[in-house]
Amino acid sequence: MSDLRAIVETEQVLQVLSQHFSTPITDLAPVEGGLISRTLTFHSDGADYIIRFNKDNMLNSNLPKEAYLYQKLAPAGVPIPEILSTGRLEEHYYAISRKAPGKMLEQLPIKEVEQLLPQVIEIVDTIHHIDISNTTGYGGFNYQGKALARSWRDVFLKVREEEDDKDFFGKWHHLFDDSFLERPFFDEIYQHMCQLLDFCPNERYLLYGNPSFRNLLAQDGKITAALDWVDAMYGDFVYDIAYLDFWCPELRISDRFLAYYQRQIPVPAYAERLLCYHCYIALSGLRFYAFTNNEPAYQWLRNTIQTKRTSAQKQQEKRFY
Repeated sequence: MSDLRAIVETEQVLQVLSQHFSTPITDLAPVEGGLISRTLTFHSDGADYIIRFNKDNMLNSNLPKEAYLYQKLAPAGVPIPEILSTGRLEEHYYAISRKAPGKMLEQLPIKEVEQLLPQVIEIVDTIHHIDISNTTGYGGFNYQGKALARSWRDVFLKVREEEDDKDFFGKWHHLFDDSFLERPFFDEIYQHMCQLLDFCPNERYLLYGNPSFRNLLAQDGKITAALDWVDAMYGDFVYDIAYLDFWCPELRISDRFLAYYQRQIPVPAYAERLLCYHCYIALSGLRFYAFTNNEPAYQWLRNTIQTKRTSAQKQQEKRFY
């Protein structure tokens, strides 16, 4: 699997940190597990910190966006770590924050994760209730809260288009020819997604965008941090539910969210919206795994979306008989 993380030498990291800390930097060490950010932990003046480096290849959003989001989310009780400093190192962005306690939910026993799910649901719901009336657009946004897409539908239709050379994937259609990315299968999922988009409302909520169990930390039965906000966007709140549900189907997360929301608001065409967003997540993932030359993950994802589509078809057939 290709490593897409920024390459930063230890001397460069220490040089950056010396601009922000007057006390000695100790215990500098890498944090493994991320796919995009180069992350390191360090100690200074009696406290532990995190520094992350991203390549400058995310056209509409990067680490400065997290400082913007902290101002919106922290007062509402969302456990987002404060971004203490952001800056540039050559072609890289960096961000410094305090190190949050706890372990990733994906590292915890399944029973502990199940006990934490009510907190996860409340945090995600809180995010969706953040006031974004002074912002514009749909999809991913920049560090000023401005998104470029004119509609929620437009966000999804772009997944088949090649990107600007300065964006993450750039001109990626060559993957259909020189990788295991299958154009007929990709187009089949894309067309299915387009059909389902008719069920998806053109609503604007603040979305986490990447609420995976890699990005949620917990300690002593409490969610301590929600990390990695580069993929935050504006759109239908069901997308966040679909994201969690896609990667952890055994937890029946979509059913738990539906029970939670049915006490508050109606959620029409819920199954269709979930499957639409599952198709989009699969398309993004298939492209990513081809881009990073991770064929086992590609095949797992291929099988997963096929299973979800087949299951949805069977459920639909039951309703007619």
